[in-house]
Amino acid sequence: MVVGVRGRVSLDGFWGFRLDPGNVGEVSGWFRGFEAFDRVYVPASWNEQNADWDQYSGVAWYEFEFHVPREFRGLVPWIVFEGAGYLTRVWVNGEFVGEHEGSFTMFRFKIPAIKYGDWNRVVVKIDNTLKPDNIPPGEGLNATYFDFFHYGGVHRPVWVEFTSGCFIDDLIIVTRHDGYLKVQPNVNCSGPFRLNVELIDGGGSVVYSRATEGAFEDYVKGVEAWGIEHPMLYRLEAKLITNGEAVDEVVERIGFRTFEVRASGFYLNGESIFLKGFGRHEDYPIFGRALPGPVLIRDFYNMRRINANSFRTSHYPYSNAHLDLADEFGILVILEAPLVGLRDYHFRNQGYLEKAKRIISEVIRQHRNRPSVVMYSVANEPDSTTDEARAFLGELINHVKSIDPTRPVIYTSHRHLNDKALGLGDAVALNTYFGWYSETGDIEAGVVKLNQLLEEVHSRNPDKPIIITEFGAEGYPGLHHDPPVAWSEEYQELFLRRYIEELAKKPYVRGIHIWNYADFRTPQNPRRVILNTKGLYTRDRRPKLATKTVAELFSKLK
Repeated sequence: MVVGVRGRVSLDGFWGFRLDPGNVGEVSGWFRGFEAFDRVYVPASWNEQNADWDQYSGVAWYEFEFHVPREFRGLVPWIVFEGAGYLTRVWVNGEFVGEHEGSFTMFRFKIPAIKYGDWNRVVVKIDNTLKPDNIPPGEGLNATYFDFFHYGGVHRPVWVEFTSGCFIDDLIIVTRHDGYLKVQPNVNCSGPFRLNVELIDGGGSVVYSRATEGAFEDYVKGVEAWGIEHPMLYRLEAKLITNGEAVDEVVERIGFRTFEVRASGFYLNGESIFLKGFGRHEDYPIFGRALPGPVLIRDFYNMRRINANSFRTSHYPYSNAHLDLADEFGILVILEAPLVGLRDYHFRNQGYLEKAKRIISEVIRQHRNRPSVVMYSVANEPDSTTDEARAFLGELINHVKSIDPTRPVIYTSHRHLNDKALGLGDAVALNTYFGWYSETGDIEAGVVKLNQLLEEVHSRNPDKPIIITEFGAEGYPGLHHDPPVAWSEEYQELFLRRYIEELAKKPYVRGIHIWNYADFRTPQNPRRVILNTKGLYTRDRRPKLATKTVAELFSKLK
């Protein structure tokens, strides 16, 4: 993610807050300021910060006052949200500055009038009403088309940033482990300019420099490749020069690595690799969709201890901090778009397809320069049993490749042999729960069905590796039983052990991701006890019985 070395005012902290169940705030002029009866913390979802807000889905208002230093006068102010929603409308000093749809991607608006050396007020209207044409879709807080809680609020950091009139809007960076480097800048400037680009290693030494007026390709000698065991990161700095003066600077952390999908599997820097890890969620008590920094640190060390090397951002793109750690820890990431639970209605809706393309474009723009991001997933468990579904998913895959042709693309299937789009991706990704949702209580019968499915899928797609993107069973914390029965920690341990043992025998299966890393909150329904308890860890990160088994089995997968 490109970061500006610019003046910045953080808006994180305690905001005024007010629910608006009747949606009367805008016509009543709340955007000019309102009587805030409550306080809410940003960044975090609103739901668990107050028991009265827990089941609230609808419109809510945020208000915050911030001071802008006098020395920023003459610069252009932007308000930046890393993630808020679902629908966000923003006013600064009573003036509307913009709106955005989607909870999981960064967006920014230019502020037309700001007071320097004085206090300013930002007002934000959030509407997290869940509708069938949302991404992801549903019909209410407890009527989702997906199996995770629909939080509302300003989930990620917010700040005001200041640029000159000429600034670097974006950098597109492509690398390979042999030192290949391509930089394509997007500069917003009406006059002539020059970019001074430097590549700096971990010790602070400049290992490459170049002056340019546009895109360039080159080879950097002597670079160390980014990999799982040694995730070497370099800092690429780009300074914008106009009239002999540096007017803007941005920084991007990059790694030199090559990731490929071949018929025989996945390859990192030319060497075969087995992907082993988890589907995850950004979910934590009180914070909701915002994972605190210490929790992320704990998670990454847990993944290292359990011998995992990858995860999927199920079922939406994760925060910058989350993926920053993946870059630093050498964890490979399948970056997933927030398209989960799609139905025939969506596949026949051209407007929905265009919305999906727009949001996917935002996802790619934000994270495409990360070495950890090695694949994209355009959807999770679409009901892809029709020709319309195949066409829809094919368009999404082609759209991704048109923006970023350097990374493979998949989607995850639960329709298996009835899936008409199976094989469209660069690899086949399957979610399988035989022995849990079917064959419940009979893990061996589930393993037989798993083997039968895999043999048939492979026979139909012999030129593509298979990754099992979900498999797991509920393990209710502290529930024990001998012999293992469904919902006990013993059953979960046996289920995971038998699946991993069988999957390891299949040469065409080159990746397995357990569902899930940790227990997470779900909508209210008869199948769940507040949480989905398929996590290998509890929601507050206490290990379950299966962690030792998984660590041992993962250590053997190469």
